[in-house]
Amino acid sequence: MKEPSMNWRFWLFWVLAFFSFPIAGLLANLVGSVTTPVRAIFAGAIAGATLGLVQWLILKSRLPLLSIWWAVSMSIGMAVGLAIGTVLLGSETAGNELLWRGAITGLCIGITQYIVLRQIVPLPQSAIWIGVVAVGWALGWFVTRAAGVDLSPKWSVFGVSGALTFQLLTGLALYLMLRSAKAIR
Repeated sequence: MKEPSMNWRFWLFWVLAFFSFPIAGLLANLVGSVTTPVRAIFAGAIAGATLGLVQWLILKSRLPLLSIWWAVSMSIGMAVGLAIGTVLLGSETAGNELLWRGAITGLCIGITQYIVLRQIVPLPQSAIWIGVVAVGWALGWFVTRAAGVDLSPKWSVFGVSGALTFQLLTGLALYLMLRSAKAIR
């Protein structure tokens, strides 16, 4: 079985995938601002499918057994997480609620992606992905807000600065996970 190799092109494409965040945000914004759980579900599904597809296209070069369910799982996780976060915390962007909504959304994405990832990356590496995505999603919102991005449109995803931060963090985690995962099924 082919073991995942880590070359510079993979990392370049993984980091450049941050450009998919504004595209996903614009597509998701077609349903309107994320102000209600229903809009959160639709916006999350659209943005999650877009981001998940880009990630899957990049990841399958290193994890050939990774199925398209990666994109589906991100769509489901983001839809559910964004809706739960909106129900529990509303849609304000000024306070800590934004970061908690980000953590909830990232947690749901991490869990659904873990379900797909665990089939090809052993424990504990695959389980670590849940926490990395949860922290990364909250950090992405923090960096976006700190960069002064106008969050009043109530976007479904963070801006380019947060996306770059998220991709760098998850890229580092992937590198460490896949490097230490000895037995890829």
